[in-house]
Amino acid sequence: MKSFQVNIVTPERVVWAAGAVSVTLPGSEGYLGIWADHAPLVTIVVPGVITIKLDDTGRTQLLACSGGFAEISRNTVNVMTDSCEEAGQIDAARAKAAYERARERLRSADSTIDRESVLQAKERAEARLKVLDLMER
Repeated sequence: MKSFQVNIVTPERVVWAAGAVSVTLPGSEGYLGIWADHAPLVTIVVPGVITIKLDDTGRTQLLACSGGFAEISRNTVNVMTDSCEEAGQIDAARAKAAYERARERLRSADSTIDRESVLQAKERAEARLKVLDLMER
């Protein structure tokens, strides 16, 4: 398979910059698969799991990302996201606690909470937990 460049950046750092043979991104309409010579595209990235297939042997890298956007052109995928973590960087206990805290806050009748930011926190925690779950398989 032909490879292409994948760059994932947050405001703080470059999370990933390497070649890949395919990438799967979480989009607003579902997951989007990208291979070499993909048509140019700019798309929204939602909180979820980014799967990078490194080579033909099946080696993959899983990352939990928050929202942002991706630009695909000339065999390069650039993902700009608020936060992104590789599986080894995720603290399982912290992710579970964040998920439960967000669920509880969403269930509460407290009208003073910013429901949108709490929902985003819940989605980020879900993405982290999903990466950990996929790594255990």
